Amino acid sequence: MQARVFWALAAGIWYAAIWIVHRTALTELEAGRGAGLRLVYGAGFFVLGTLLLGAVARWWRTGSPALWRPVMLSVGSLAAAVELALLPQPAGGPLLDQWMTALLGLLAVAILARVLPDRVNRLWLGLDRRAHAPGG
Repeated sequence: MQARVFWALAAGIWYAAIWIVHRTALTELEAGRGAGLRLVYGAGFFVLGTLLLGAVARWWRTGSPALWRPVMLSVGSLAAAVELALLPQPAGGPLLDQWMTALLGLLAVAILARVLPDRVNRLWLGLDRRAHAPGG
């Protein structure tokens, strides 16, 4: 199996897992124990962002990490918005809080991709960051 199909499939499976777990955890959220579940929700989107960034890097080989990160953030935030929009819950503050939690998880991935050593980025993104640097 090609690496790009693996990363895309892994991101899709993880998104489905977030979808299922979030719906089964709604009773806990309504019972007032939402802070811990929001932390888990943000961590779930952190992992999704990691998988999405790996998939984007492998599908868009001619791009650069400076372009891959905004694409990952856009796709991930749209995925979070769709997941929350289809949630059987009245609109209002809690949905916005959950969406922002998902965005924080995705932003942490974008920042982490920027500060990790090149050796780790080479494994994660499938390329050496310096190969796409201007003048490199």
